[in-house]
Amino acid sequence: MALHDYPIPDLDITLQEAGRVLQLTLSPDLYMQYKNALSQQREILQEAQRKLSEAGSGRENWVTEQFKSRLLSCGDALPTSTAIPTVLPQSKAWKNDTQLGRAAALVWAMAKLYSEPWLVEGDVPMERTQQSEVFAASRLPGKKQDEIKLYPDSVHAILTSRAGAFPIQILHRPSAEGPFTALSLGDIYDQIEHISNLPAAGTEQDASAICALSSQPRRDWHSVREKILKKGGPTAASLDLMESAILAVSLEDGPAPPDVASTLNAIRLGDRGWNCLRFYDKVGKRFPFKKPNRKIQRDSEEKSEPLWCGLK
Repeated sequence: MALHDYPIPDLDITLQEAGRVLQLTLSPDLYMQYKNALSQQREILQEAQRKLSEAGSGRENWVTEQFKSRLLSCGDALPTSTAIPTVLPQSKAWKNDTQLGRAAALVWAMAKLYSEPWLVEGDVPMERTQQSEVFAASRLPGKKQDEIKLYPDSVHAILTSRAGAFPIQILHRPSAEGPFTALSLGDIYDQIEHISNLPAAGTEQDASAICALSSQPRRDWHSVREKILKKGGPTAASLDLMESAILAVSLEDGPAPPDVASTLNAIRLGDRGWNCLRFYDKVGKRFPFKKPNRKIQRDSEEKSEPLWCGLK
């Protein structure tokens, strides 16, 4: 499908909108200063508009290119400006309205969106440049600049909890030649529930060990990652499973704050505490969670082994 060009903004429309906002926010004296400065620098603005139009001419999605360049050159774990925090409230109409139920439902919805992107498009195809690099992608730390790597054959998500980090299958291919489809909501829920009932991990299987590394400055994380890959073994294999996941899901070890404002503050990027379970190189979904007392019965051969081991 042909991608749609991101439109070059019209200078007059941009200035009209800026003037409308500034007139509402500035004092009358400051607004007049703005109007006078604008009239004096009109030619400079027109020249900047001309250069912008030339730079974007014939280039699909030039805004995405600029965004990616700045994102991948950033030395921090993840700029706060690139995150969109949302809170999924409780719903009395939801049959399984628990943390695990909401987690499973949202993960299932992400699997549907990834495997069937046309569900949200309607009759008008959407530009998919950024969408194609959201799921099954990982931001890999580089020595000078990061890179985004895609994993088109991935069928799993990563679930992190106090029990460790585990892969959970969220996609499957009904036929050898057919497309991937989302696993059923019940199958996804069963996997999340099983892991939620596991005991807390020991030191060498603690998911926070690797997740904390991904929250370091990017050049530091690059150095550690190179050592992990060079050493090989189960730790390197676990790293590959983390990075190749479609998305990351974190069951936080604590109940949600009492109000939306406090919740948004608690999940902000760069914070400590719960964030040790957040893998910053993936699209992530996070759920406050308190481990239940009940235990789930499973067949003896059905076991979940945590990914991470041997990290020092």
